[in-house]
Amino acid sequence: MPPETRKHEYLYQPCDLVPPVGEKLMAHLFHHPEDANERSITCLRAPKKRKAKLSVCPQQGTSVGWGIHLVEGWVVARVWLLILILFIFGSLAFGICWAALQHDVQTAFAVSAYIVSLGGLVAGTMQAFMA
Repeated sequence: MPPETRKHEYLYQPCDLVPPVGEKLMAHLFHHPEDANERSITCLRAPKKRKAKLSVCPQQGTSVGWGIHLVEGWVVARVWLLILILFIFGSLAFGICWAALQHDVQTAFAVSAYIVSLGGLVAGTMQAFMA
């Protein structure tokens, strides 16, 4: 969205959402463009220049325009949460099951501790290669 100092140059409906359109509606309109029209909420919330048209700079070939910029990729927080759930709770469940079935608490939680430490190594390796 345009910065506060340049909001008077653009025409749009202000919105508290970032991006100004929900992800499900955006995905629906991406897969079904025939459902979009010029009076939809997406068009009203997208910034448009008031006095001039957005044009391409002849020297650089690009120019700055305000609108919605989609960024694809991993949501790192969700990946970390998945690793936490799988390794921590998975090793705890393994330890409890092994101790109950085999009547050996020491071996059960030794293996569980190994799984948790392996999870830390996997998480650190993922962080090193994703950054």
